[in-house]
Amino acid sequence: MLRCLLLLVLLLPAAGRAQPFTFAAFGDVPYCRPGDTGACDHQVARVIALTQAINTTHPAFTLFLGDTKGGSEHCTDAIVFDRTLEWMGRVEGPLVYTPGDNEWTDCWQDRAGRHDPIDMLRRIRQRFFAEARSLGRAPMALTRQADVSPAHALFVENARWSWNGVTFLTAHVVGSDNNRPPESGPQPPGAAAEWPVRNAANLAWIEAGFAEAARTGSSAVVVAIQADIFYRDRCGRGTVAGHLDTRRVLAEQARRFGRPVLLVHGDSHFFLSDRPMPEAPNLHRLMVPGDQDVRAVVVRVDPAAVEPFGFDLIGAADRPARAGC
Repeated sequence: MLRCLLLLVLLLPAAGRAQPFTFAAFGDVPYCRPGDTGACDHQVARVIALTQAINTTHPAFTLFLGDTKGGSEHCTDAIVFDRTLEWMGRVEGPLVYTPGDNEWTDCWQDRAGRHDPIDMLRRIRQRFFAEARSLGRAPMALTRQADVSPAHALFVENARWSWNGVTFLTAHVVGSDNNRPPESGPQPPGAAAEWPVRNAANLAWIEAGFAEAARTGSSAVVVAIQADIFYRDRCGRGTVAGHLDTRRVLAEQARRFGRPVLLVHGDSHFFLSDRPMPEAPNLHRLMVPGDQDVRAVVVRVDPAAVEPFGFDLIGAADRPARAGC
């Protein structure tokens, strides 16, 4: 009897321990070149093959980190909606999507067909975020900012969920300087009114996600966005004003949380794993490949580990991208 009681005591910590799991992350695909239909079909086929590779790993869920098309493809319904929904529907588990700049903020440019970016954003919200659940063949329930914050009722794309003691959240932070109007030169239509409202909503959502993680005793936080908000640090050029608030809040919240934080994003099209914030050394950054490097990253998560995140690239490494600017 005593031996059985001792065995039970030894097993109790293991039974209560959050179990390891994996999730997949990718973005910035397919990137087609205008006027080359055959090549575009091939690019879409590469993405479909990647979804099949993701399915074979059986992740708990998959993140798609924005840019469902190349910047020089026109922002038509057939590309932004029909093509995207078709290949996203091949992911067997839940698929959580956060938008990128190519599918709305940059649509006003000549190379993208001169579409209204604010109208594109409105329609993306209607088509991809109509319900409080993910995409994919086996959707999972999500908490959306619009459902818990009446002041941010527009922001159906910002989502939060928990998995095995880890808090996950998406924030709609995009490239092209987060759609912040430039100081000079051509002004994206509607950006002056759109950017400050979405920026404020994103900051509030990030803060709310960390508060929820602290309240529930999460072992780690994962934040998923599209933009490479550290591009200027690495390359010494590029606009950054639209991302400074996001960087500040991420650093403040990561320091206050004190446990591991993973920032996952795309935008610059090559795999990168580092710690870009000396002021928040517990924040680890993962940048996924993209463009012609059609691969995904499977993230291994052990919630009980001191360093809970590990990374494995999957997919055909036929055109791997080098780190660059």
